[in-house]
Amino acid sequence: MFGGASTTTTTVSGQADPSLADLSLLDDDGLQGFVVRLEVERARSAVVSALVLAEWDARRVWSGDGSRSAAHRLARSTDISLRSARGAMFRARRVGHMPVVVAAVMEGRLSLDHLDLLAQANTPARRARFARDEQFLIDGCVRLDFPDAVRYVRYWELRADGELGGDGSDGDGGGGDDGGGDDGGDGSVPLVVSRLHASRTFDDTVVIDGVLNAVDGAIVERELDRVAELFRVADKRAGVERTGSQRRAAALVEMAARSAVAPVGGRRPLPLFTVLVGERTLEWLCELSNGVVVRPKEILPFLSEALIESVLFDGPSTVISVSSKRTFTGALRRAVQVRDRRCRHPSGCEVPAERCDVDHIRPHVVDGLTSQANGRLECPPHNQIPELHDHGAVPGVEREVTRLDELRCLIRWRCRDDPLTDPHDDGTFDTAA
Repeated sequence: MFGGASTTTTTVSGQADPSLADLSLLDDDGLQGFVVRLEVERARSAVVSALVLAEWDARRVWSGDGSRSAAHRLARSTDISLRSARGAMFRARRVGHMPVVVAAVMEGRLSLDHLDLLAQANTPARRARFARDEQFLIDGCVRLDFPDAVRYVRYWELRADGELGGDGSDGDGGGGDDGGGDDGGDGSVPLVVSRLHASRTFDDTVVIDGVLNAVDGAIVERELDRVAELFRVADKRAGVERTGSQRRAAALVEMAARSAVAPVGGRRPLPLFTVLVGERTLEWLCELSNGVVVRPKEILPFLSEALIESVLFDGPSTVISVSSKRTFTGALRRAVQVRDRRCRHPSGCEVPAERCDVDHIRPHVVDGLTSQANGRLECPPHNQIPELHDHGAVPGVEREVTRLDELRCLIRWRCRDDPLTDPHDDGTFDTAA
């Protein structure tokens, strides 16, 4: 696009854009717009590439030299990793089954990550239901920030799998391509089984590699991040320079050391599952406390010892009374976490709820209430660094909540046929919160 060090201009989306040598001539708004247009073009180019690869795959051109699979031929011919080639072939084998999504990407309404997210959801087992709900999924992705779109699509997957009476995932994580077919069979595979390998090398270092399912991963990740943050704070005080990966490695060693000295029969932390209240909620609306959507099958082994909380929504707001306390704690804090899910700074910060502070929008020192309407999630930097803090936010409307409001809300939920369904004639649904 840039033509090396050329000083000529090119056109992206019908607009004249500078060459690489002219970027310094752009003001900040112009450079921001250029970055956005380049990303749109990258997505369009990826779609074109996928369509070309789909034709190349359909003709089995890749088999002409005896290659094991299309991905192996693509990796060797283009000098890319086999992992990248498998991802490219996965995308190529899905784009033909999602024409409306492809059109939305070409129009600049969806990003490349949206394309891959929806391609993952559109397994062979779910294909008919995906075609039925394709426009609905696109509309949701356009309306929501990407982290929320991921959860939105995940809930659609659970709904589709429920209609199918099984698990519609294909289990290859978007990279499965060791043969020349599509995804192999009907796309139904067992749930992910956690596995880990620790291998000692010739110089006695240890290489760790593995995969954890959603629940196991949340348990490990939460503690790993917590201990790594303790190391970060200690390093800052001591003037020690370490990368994030180095601190996480130290945190893993620390977790092992603590396990070795833990008392026998000591109290173990319990996994926390969040259920958004509605009829048959445990069947449809189940998340880990960090917001990861899980299938009911995945939490069954933990039900005898897990903590399960129910959160009742009245429209977009949790039913909760106003508190006069100085800090957000207990049910009030959890309600704000479940409602906001991540840092609500207008920059679109993606720090999850568990790592955020619950901040007063109108400060407590100027009579700001400790209430849901005056609370929001912000990550520590956005909450604590003055130049990063959002000072323009306005509290929501305060509302006095009575027991009658709670009963009315419960009755409204129980009258619904399905917690994910605010029934439409076309069979689509709305999420509960």
